[in-house]
Formats: sequence, C-alpha cells, structure tokens
Amino acid sequence: MAVTGRADGPALVCPAALASAADGVMMALRAIAPDIAWPLNGALLLGERARLLGLTRGGRLSANRFCRLIRVADGEVALNLAREADRDLLPILLADHEADLSDWAAIERAAAGCDSGTLLARGIEMSMAIAAVVPPCPSARLFPILRSARTAPDHPPLVVDLSSLWAGPLCGSLLALAGAQVIKVESRTRLDGARFGHGGFYNLLNADKASVTLDFHDAADRRALAALVAQADIVIEASRPRALRQLGIDRDAEAARGAIWIGITAHDDPDRIGFGDDAAVAGGVAAIMAEGWGEAMFAGDAIADPLTGLHAALAALVAWRQGQAGLIALSLAGTTAFACHAGLALPALLRDWQAQAQADDAPLYPLRAPVGTAALPGADNDRVLASC
Repeated sequence: MAVTGRADGPALVCPAALASAADGVMMALRAIAPDIAWPLNGALLLGERARLLGLTRGGRLSANRFCRLIRVADGEVALNLAREADRDLLPILLADHEADLSDWAAIERAAAGCDSGTLLARGIEMSMAIAAVVPPCPSARLFPILRSARTAPDHPPLVVDLSSLWAGPLCGSLLALAGAQVIKVESRTRLDGARFGHGGFYNLLNADKASVTLDFHDAADRRALAALVAQADIVIEASRPRALRQLGIDRDAEAARGAIWIGITAHDDPDRIGFGDDAAVAGGVAAIMAEGWGEAMFAGDAIADPLTGLHAALAALVAWRQGQAGLIALSLAGTTAFACHAGLALPALLRDWQAQAQADDAPLYPLRAPVGTAALPGADNDRVLASC
C-alpha cells in the first residue's frame, strides 16, 4: 500500500488480490519442498525492493518514477523511460520534433492528440516500453503441460541463469534456495544492469549463484556458452528469440534433449520489450485501479517482475520434481493478468478491504537478509568453464 495510490493521497489497497496470488505460489513451493527455508510469504517479495530503496507512491507515476500513465485521444497508455536512450526517441514517437520533451508535462501535452493504436505501434516498432491501459485478459492456463523426459531425478538440478534485472534472477534465487546449483551468466560487455543498483537487493537475488562472464562476440566464448547450456537441467532466460539465435542457442533443441527452459518475456509477443511497471499495466492493473478508485494508477513497485519470478520458480520446480522437460514461456503481462484473478474486490468489497488495511497496525514483515555477497563478474569462470 505504501507504493500504491496518489502521491498526495492515502495509501490504497489494490482491488486485485496480487499479494494473495504471491502467497499462493509460496504456499505451493512450501508444500512441494517443506524442508526449505523459503521466504516468509510471497507478499514480502512484492514489496522488498521498494522498502530497500525507500520508494514512495506516485499515483500515475510509477514508484521508481520511470514510468508514466499518459492520457491520449482515445484512452491511456503507460510509457516507461527507464533507459536514457529512449528519451531521444520521443520526438519520433510523438511525431513532434519542435517541442521540448524534457519533462513529463511536455510529453503529456504532445501525446494528448495522439491515438493509442498509432502510438503503441510506433513505440513497439522502436523497441520502446509502452502499453495501453486495458483490463486483465488472462489465459485459462498459465503453465503448459510438459512431456515426461525421465524418472523424477534424485539430485539437485544445474541451473544456467541467463536473465537479468528482477523476474529471472528471482526465479534463479528461489531455485538456489531449493538446493539447485545456479550459474549466473552475463555478457562481459553488458553486465546485468541490477549490479549498478541497490547492492543489498542485488545480493538478495544473486548471492547464492556462481558468476560466469563471456564475450558473446567471441566465437570461443559462444562455444563455451553453448556447452554450458547443454549441461543445464534448467535454463532461465529473458532474451528476444533473435538474440538467442545470434548466440547459436536453440531453445527448442535444448528442451527436446531434456532440459526445462524457462523463457520470460514482457509480453506474449516475445519480440516486444517491456519492464515491470508497463507490463503490469498491460496485464490490467491500472485499469482495475481505475475501476476501483476512479483513476488509472500504478499498484506496487514493478509488480509484474516479482509475480513472474515467483510463478516461474514454481513451474520450474514442479517440472523438475516430476521429471518433465520442455519450454515454459511466461510473460510479465500475462502472469499479472493471471494473478489479477486470484480475487477482485469491486466495488463495495474494496472499501471493506481498505478499512481493514487501515485498521491493521501490525508491523511490516521483516525484510529478508541476503545469504552473502554476490560474486564479482566472472569470479567462477575458471572453475565452471573447465568442465565444459
């Protein structure tokens, strides 16, 4: 609630029971592996980054202040400018090369006369993180039914984590808690951007992983990557298909030989980019806030990321325990839409939820402590690559 609601208004309950959805995943993980020291509950994971960074609610501006809900001629869109380079594309996106688009007010003025379809198409074509405010439209099934590849294994899995930022690394960290050997692989020239953020949060997601860095432009290093992936029981990645092909990685072939491949994307279209806040909007969260509170707003901090990381970990662990193999594709937007239907409080019930929350004076859940300090980039290259 501290990061949900208008900046100048009270903390608000989200009308979708997203914390309950996260709690349900953690209950399932605990039921599958009761002897593991899992986090206290799933809800804790949704808010821990905001607490560590001291983020506050911004209403139509995301808690990290990178993403904004903008009114256009026929609706509203979320525009995420987390990457500084995206600001250079604004004149093209908004078809306005004369205006000074250096602040959100100017961006909103320029966008007011645009229609959402044109804006979305243009933004997606330029690989910008943009999404329309739409109601949740979940699929009937979040996880595919995989084929059985072997008898249920009696050893911990080897996990190769090619992902970055939040959702994929959270999945990998939860698998590490369950006893998996997790190897984090990064491009030597483009390290995980989260390394340059809050150190404590990065440690929470990566302290229990070996670190390998490779030059993806080097043929020998690409061969080493392929050999490492070929040994993995579980692979976690959040790349566009074209990037995998350029690295010589065939995820379908890896799944066919018996690997569990966790493919995380922002949207169901794997070539479309996005981040946690705009993907949550695409998953329906802002529309639900509008229905419940009268105005489209963000709920939580990039909440699509931890929701997807949790669900990905559950899918991977279930598949591993059952001796299954195949591709498990999850999108941030699709997982959020699915989680929205854990429960909706509209309209009268929402006021009851709000009153109960405001009357609850219990302290926040204690924050998790990292198991240690994340390895330096490439710290485990010699040891890991010697076996490839």
